[in-house]
Amino acid sequence: MEPIILHQRYRLEETARAGGMATVYRGHDTLLDRPIAVKILREPYASDPAFRERFVQEARAAARLDHPNVVHIYDVGEDDEGHPYIVMELVKGENLKSLIRRERPLSVTRALNLTRQICTGVGHAHRSGLVHCDLKPHNILLTPSGQIKVTDFGIARAFNFQEEPAEPVAKEKFVWGSPHYISPEQASGDPPTPASDVYSIGIILYEMLTGVPPFHSQDPAELALKHLRESPPPLTSLNPRIPPKLEWLVHKVLSKEPANRYRNADQLGIAIEEYTRQGDEQTLPHSAVSTDVPAPSDIQTIQPAASVASALELDPSRDTKPMQSRGGIDWLMWGLLLVATVAVLGLVPLWNHVIQTWGQPELPNPPIVDENSETPTPEAQLVTVPQIIGLGAPDAQRLVEGLQLQLSVLGEQETSDARPGTVLEQDPSAGSRVVAGTTVKVILAKGHVFNLPDVLGYQLEVIRDGLESEGLLVKVIEMGDQQPAGTILEQEPPANSEIRAGSTVTLTVSGGPEYPIPLEVNLNNMIMLEEAQFSQGNFRPGEGLGIKLRWRCIQPIDQSYKVFVHLISQDMQTLVTQQDVEPVNGLRPTTTWTPGEIILDPHQLTVPQGTLPGTYQIRVGLYNADGRLPVVDVGKTEVTAHSIFIADVEIRP
Repeated sequence: MEPIILHQRYRLEETARAGGMATVYRGHDTLLDRPIAVKILREPYASDPAFRERFVQEARAAARLDHPNVVHIYDVGEDDEGHPYIVMELVKGENLKSLIRRERPLSVTRALNLTRQICTGVGHAHRSGLVHCDLKPHNILLTPSGQIKVTDFGIARAFNFQEEPAEPVAKEKFVWGSPHYISPEQASGDPPTPASDVYSIGIILYEMLTGVPPFHSQDPAELALKHLRESPPPLTSLNPRIPPKLEWLVHKVLSKEPANRYRNADQLGIAIEEYTRQGDEQTLPHSAVSTDVPAPSDIQTIQPAASVASALELDPSRDTKPMQSRGGIDWLMWGLLLVATVAVLGLVPLWNHVIQTWGQPELPNPPIVDENSETPTPEAQLVTVPQIIGLGAPDAQRLVEGLQLQLSVLGEQETSDARPGTVLEQDPSAGSRVVAGTTVKVILAKGHVFNLPDVLGYQLEVIRDGLESEGLLVKVIEMGDQQPAGTILEQEPPANSEIRAGSTVTLTVSGGPEYPIPLEVNLNNMIMLEEAQFSQGNFRPGEGLGIKLRWRCIQPIDQSYKVFVHLISQDMQTLVTQQDVEPVNGLRPTTTWTPGEIILDPHQLTVPQGTLPGTYQIRVGLYNADGRLPVVDVGKTEVTAHSIFIADVEIRP
């Protein structure tokens, strides 16, 4: 995109993500010389004066928040077209939704640690009088160091702990929140409270632990009804490794009634810390029980502390009366002494038997060998197949892949009993124990037909949620390209193709200029050119052009081969420049390579002065006095006359 300057200060450089209410851009504050993120309200909300005013007021209220787990707001304003915008701290990293997609399900320890950080940031907002209203994994950023940053307080609404409205407040025309993470009271149109944020945090924790949210539907109205009426599936039905106490905690957080949850994020954070602390204590070594018995005079004067007294009240079976010393003969003591003496004397015959046994060792019986028996092999890793009937295809895919299984859609079936695009049948059935890597085959409810939009040039994270919300499975292939990382380069099926829910859309995205180029070219069954790393982009005459080749030796090589690197015209008629040298600049001749060894081989070309502008090719290969080493398998590229194509290069004036 062309850079846009807001108020002669904030330069917008590229789209970071687009939501239903606003678009977020990466940018730069030219006055303070710092990176920023700018969120601009979209239509039709920006055209609604009441909504626009409220948006700005609440953004200013959120700007008062100053906490390490909350994205800081720097400024609020309106662009030339009257669209409100918020200038925020730019956080490097990814959002929580991306992490869940990649690593689903998260371990209990990691999920609780992230949730505790969310509670800390949101709890600070609650103490400041703000409810977030729209908590979801997309609004929670994660830095490379693992720190949580809660963002998008722009639609949060101020509330007051002390004052009650003088007159009843009518329900608003807006339902605040995202359908998968909205609280029951928000779904019914009631004003949100801190307990509403607690419910949304519970949904996020549920998704981290299982890989999917608890409720699914492509219809937002039906999703709202599920939050109001249905109980979420037990965590253990989707992830059998969830401890019972954690299941109870999540169940409490997801209560339909706000009064049955924790009242605010601080309380939920304390509950998580207590759960974690109890788990840590169970793993600590316990001290030995003291055998010192206090004197009777000491026992009579000991008074239990308040905390001890409280603990004893939980166990009424214990006798809390102080011990009293008694006069005369202590018959109990003499009886115990007699029992101990008899026990010791009874050990004498046993000890004598042990001595005799060890003193007269016997030869062991020869082992019995079963000639038909086989050496046992390690048992394959088994996993439990989850229940995915009723889930949308994308959520089902994330869930099974998180358990090291695969998903295959066999077909669709007409039905009126399920939402289009959801799983009707699965094989193996839920609860089956199968080997990791097994494919779970599913039949989907027949989805509606629609035209696939043109997504070329967009960032993957900007459009992925929209495609998945239509019930599509998104497959991503990365490749090196001069476009920014994440830019969609190709799509299959092409734009405007008719497609149904449950179908797979394959997106080829840029891995960035430094992304390795996969090659897998076999040269005479002796050497494999696995990949090349190339700083793709535009070059001018006189500039250097670097490339690193990754060779793998297949078998011993008794001849020395040179590497040629050519910068050549597209018709391969004009050689612009070349380099011919033994691998690693002569330090690793091919005669020194051993089978299985990886050789990283850097090369540097200089674009000659006077080179005409245009597109050129980089090609490489191996040769000696007998000619070029023949290519027997072109792998993932194109080969002409045993010259291997690496990439195109643009030469500028």
